[in-house]
Amino acid sequence: MGSIRIDVYDRNEYDIWFAAAPADATVKPAKTLRQWAQEQGADITYNLAWFNMVGKGNDQYGVIKGRTLQDLRCKGVMCGYGGTAERLTLDSGNYVSGVKVAIKDCVVQKGLTTSRVNACSRNMCGMLADGRYIHVQSSDGCTEDEVARYVNGKYTVALLLVQDAGGSTGMYRASDGYLFAPQKEGTNGRPVCSVVCIKAKNKKQEDSKVGKKVFIGVGHGGSDPGAAANGLVEKTVNLTMAQALCDELVRHGVEVRMSREKDENDTVAQEVSECNAYGPDLAVEVHNNAGGGKGFEAYIYPGSATGRKMAENIESEVKAIGQSSRGIKTSTGFMWVRSTKAPSVLLEGFFVDGADHTKFDTVAEQRAMGVAYAKGVLKTLGIAYVTPADEGAAVEKLQDAMDKVQKAAGLDNDTMGYLLAYEYGAELIYKLAAAVK
Repeated sequence: MGSIRIDVYDRNEYDIWFAAAPADATVKPAKTLRQWAQEQGADITYNLAWFNMVGKGNDQYGVIKGRTLQDLRCKGVMCGYGGTAERLTLDSGNYVSGVKVAIKDCVVQKGLTTSRVNACSRNMCGMLADGRYIHVQSSDGCTEDEVARYVNGKYTVALLLVQDAGGSTGMYRASDGYLFAPQKEGTNGRPVCSVVCIKAKNKKQEDSKVGKKVFIGVGHGGSDPGAAANGLVEKTVNLTMAQALCDELVRHGVEVRMSREKDENDTVAQEVSECNAYGPDLAVEVHNNAGGGKGFEAYIYPGSATGRKMAENIESEVKAIGQSSRGIKTSTGFMWVRSTKAPSVLLEGFFVDGADHTKFDTVAEQRAMGVAYAKGVLKTLGIAYVTPADEGAAVEKLQDAMDKVQKAAGLDNDTMGYLLAYEYGAELIYKLAAAVK
């Protein structure tokens, strides 16, 4: 079985709501997980199918055969692809569901598909016996039955409903841009028509912002591929770097707009117009070079003190990850630096046809460059960079320790729950696991 991520939320501490879009909207699908999180002001967004839990017969536990969100009425509004969000209160009358029931009153229901894997991930959500909301997200290679029994062995579940998530499942965490999803999901999650949103209560949306705005221009796109060599296409590399830059800025509370978030035609004139209309504090254009050279370089408008400061800060961070620099140059020839109203910089990360292309020929290496850009931009804005905690790894580590202790000592689920609820429960479990031979 693939990895399992479990998130439990106390509704006294978190707001939980659905965000969906009208069924008659023309845009299909609607938004990426990151877009939903930004627009909804949520700390976390999950991609799920939603169902009304009130019903009889096949509907009584939320199983509505053959129907998806766009066929249901939420608060009197037909929900589906595209458009504006609907907010619902998650309570005993509204649970989250997918294709079939997984657990009710701690009993795994019959009728689950136990043999179908198809390299699909699974996700589940519902309520624990104490009223807390639970979400379970698996990586690929699990059956619904496997995930249901895994969860039922560790939690006291009132109602947990499974979704055969296929390739479109995902969770986006705004704090650090962390995306939990199967392969081919993309940096920001696949565009979807509905999500569940979770946000800490008493956390005003403006508190998560630092009052700064940044516009990111993503060079080339659509019929304009930019430079291409060594199996690298500039328009694709530009987008990967820009998305990483965006994720890091958003994680630090900066409001961000990108000129494009997918492969589409996007001229420099369009980028400049959109940037000026947005009115950012800073503007960054992401490109990569060609012509047989080597190294990073940045272009600014002559006399732009803030533009130079931003370029210098970015250059310093780029050097820190091992990339050489050709320097910071002034130019009036680039429309981006000439016509943007905000202090701006045009970045050329590396030469796709040069000797340094091997430093950035993987997505991870390209994202590392985007993170370096973000650090430089944050420094220019006067925002200290905060290293993201590896929350996902910490959850799995604790779960492994709990499994080890429970198996060795023969403890039941309630006892394990009491141990974990203890003020120093996690530390105690780690010590017990270390003592188990």
